[in-house]
Amino acid sequence: LILCAALLTCACSHPMSVVSVDGEQFFGRYRFGREGTGLMQVYGPENEVLIGRFIRVDRTVFAQDYEKAFGRRTIETDGPDLSRHGNAFGGLLGNSSTFHETAYAEPIHGIPSQSVSGPLFYWTASLQGDRRMVLGCFLIGSAYTGHGFGRCKSQTGKEFHVDF
Repeated sequence: LILCAALLTCACSHPMSVVSVDGEQFFGRYRFGREGTGLMQVYGPENEVLIGRFIRVDRTVFAQDYEKAFGRRTIETDGPDLSRHGNAFGGLLGNSSTFHETAYAEPIHGIPSQSVSGPLFYWTASLQGDRRMVLGCFLIGSAYTGHGFGRCKSQTGKEFHVDF
C-alpha cells in the first residue's frame, strides 16, 4: 500500500531544474493542483529543501511583479494579454482557433536563449526552505507542452534560472 502511494505521488509530478548565476545546478519537481495552482519542491544549495505553492496570474500582474523583483525594463510584453481570457488549456485538445503567444528568455550567464509558444500561462511562486532560504519565482509555460522557463530571486538577492 505504501509503495503504491509513493508511485502515484511520483507519477503526478514533473521534473524541473534550477541553475544559479554561479552555475550551481539544483533539481526539483512540480505538480498541478486545482484552479491554476500547484506545488513546487526544489533541492537547493547545501541540500536545503524548498517547498511552496505556485499560482496562476494574468500577464499584466506577472510583468509588474517581475519588474519589482528584477528591475525596470527586465521584461517586455507585446500584443494582447491572452492570459486573462478563458482557460489557457482550452486549445490543448485540438481547438485550432486558440490564439498563440511566444515568450523569449535571453541568454544570461552562459544559459542559452529559450522560447516557449502556444497559449501561455504565467505563474508566481514563493518557496520556503527548511533552513530559512526564501525564493520568489516567476514562471512562463506553454499550455500545449506544459514546459517553460522562469527566474527566481532569493531574499539575499541571488538569482536563479528555472527550466521546467
